[in-house]
Amino acid sequence: MLSKSNLKKITTLKTKKIRTQRQLFLIEGLRNCYEALQSDFVVETLLVQANKSSKEITELVEFASAQNTEIINISDAEKKVLAETVHSQGIFCVVQQKPFSIDSINKKESEFIVIIDSGQDPGNLGTIIRTCDWFGVDVVILGKGNVELYNPKVVRSTMGSIFHLPVVENVDLEHFLPDIKQMEFRIFAADVAGQTPYFEVNYSKPLALILGNENKGIDKKFIPFVDEMIYIPSFGKAESLNLASAGAVLISEVALRKLCTGDFEKTKY
Repeated sequence: MLSKSNLKKITTLKTKKIRTQRQLFLIEGLRNCYEALQSDFVVETLLVQANKSSKEITELVEFASAQNTEIINISDAEKKVLAETVHSQGIFCVVQQKPFSIDSINKKESEFIVIIDSGQDPGNLGTIIRTCDWFGVDVVILGKGNVELYNPKVVRSTMGSIFHLPVVENVDLEHFLPDIKQMEFRIFAADVAGQTPYFEVNYSKPLALILGNENKGIDKKFIPFVDEMIYIPSFGKAESLNLASAGAVLISEVALRKLCTGDFEKTKY
């Protein structure tokens, strides 16, 4: 069973300061916990509500046990303390954060990079990471000023994709962008004031796509590093697209261009 002190310790992982200090984060739900256990992230503890029973939960517990992951049964009251969702499944994991280094990025293994500049909405950021995973983006770069990667809503919105591809946090884009230009990356930036419609662009590899803040777009100091400013034409009356929607349109375009050239295996939608 879970002691009061351990419950308190795990609950503190809901705060960014403690997550950063301990380099741990808390995830919730059967799917997310499966994804974590199947990844190369280290899962320290699996917590399962004692009165919950199903084939999927039994398999999850057996899988965690085979990896020598600590397994703790929790009560309904403890579930309510830990839960971030309204209808919690009563399944949680304590996972070690996994820092990725920008030093590992090169144009042979990282042909398609997505860069987020000051994304503030956790749901949007999580959805972008999930979209990048679906369309085969190699690396996601989060510049300084983004919402924290391990924010519970970000993690939940990725639907497990946080465990599938490298996401590098707190990158100084003023240094990173010149570095990848020296590596012969073409840099595209999405902006409502862009000059070229996104579907008229030659997305030659390797490339980096910058997506900016939901309200302000990309920081103007990054524009000198950009090869082409692109935009999504509007055909209706909406004022704008949010980060997740705009990102999905642009990332899918780059991926589908690659599909048409035969570089990707065909995917069933």
